[in-house]
Amino acid sequence: MGIRIGFAAVLAIVIGVSAPVRAETLADALTAAYNNSGLLDQNRALLRAADEDVAQAVAATLPVISWAASASISSPRAEGSKLIAATARVQGELTIYDSGSGAYAIEAQKEIVLGTRQSLRNIEQTVLLNAVSAYMQVRADSEFVALRQSNVGVITQELRAAQDRFDVGEVTRTDVALAEARLAGARSLLAAAEGSLARSAESYTAAVGRRPGNLSPATAAPVSKGVTDAKAYAVRNHPTLLETQHSVSAAELSIKRGEAAMNPTVTLNGQIDIDQDRNIDQQIGINVGGPIYAGGALSSNVRQLMARRDAARAGLHVAALSIEQQVGNAYSYLESARASSQASNLQIRA
Repeated sequence: MGIRIGFAAVLAIVIGVSAPVRAETLADALTAAYNNSGLLDQNRALLRAADEDVAQAVAATLPVISWAASASISSPRAEGSKLIAATARVQGELTIYDSGSGAYAIEAQKEIVLGTRQSLRNIEQTVLLNAVSAYMQVRADSEFVALRQSNVGVITQELRAAQDRFDVGEVTRTDVALAEARLAGARSLLAAAEGSLARSAESYTAAVGRRPGNLSPATAAPVSKGVTDAKAYAVRNHPTLLETQHSVSAAELSIKRGEAAMNPTVTLNGQIDIDQDRNIDQQIGINVGGPIYAGGALSSNVRQLMARRDAARAGLHVAALSIEQQVGNAYSYLESARASSQASNLQIRA
């Protein structure tokens, strides 16, 4: 039994050592970037905080109940009075009518939450795009390093051949010096390529959360839409535009809330007092009130909210133009890359 266990352990070690290391794919890099991104964790926390703003806005429309207790000692004590006077109070307040201000606040916070969710979607796309860019840059720089290393090897052989020919008198010292200069230039280009690869590896680590390993080639993603269709799709679905749309909606609701603040408010109040002798005093009442003059602050607040709404609308227009430009630029880069690849293939065959 012991021999079998020992043999199995040795076999497992041999298999583990001899098994090839699995190449890291682009999908692996994207998964790691998504799971390790501190930026995503930060924005998820911001989304949770925005959700709590909705809960707080809802709480403002619900009853508020509080309690208080007090005790006092009088000296000198009056005849017939107790040494310690203690009371306990429970009081509550409920807003019955506020011209819809509370409802507008809730809806505005919901729009902000929806906009924050779109912001998180945009951050997710940015994180994944950075991972793809870093992955492909490491792949490209690795190929450049391999090319420069091969070039150094070829020129080193040429230098040896030139030195051998110089030794037998077939070439001059100038030919050997030219070969040495070419080798020095090739080594300089190799050092530059290695430095570029080191920087790409650092960018990859920052984007993915770990050092690059053996990265496998990535297949080209199919592009089925033309530039016009792509622009229209981006304008309808891009997270930045959707976030800005929710910001405009929230601004509209904030204006209505600011206007409602000029109207009267009706609240229901009640309290119960109990002293140390268990005497109970109950009160209930309705309060009606509203602003008469606030120095123009309320009107100024509404005008400010309108200005912010106008700014959000203008931002929506600017965002749409920017996204269309980005889509157009992306297609331009794609066509340039395709043309460059075809030209390079023709040059290599020639």
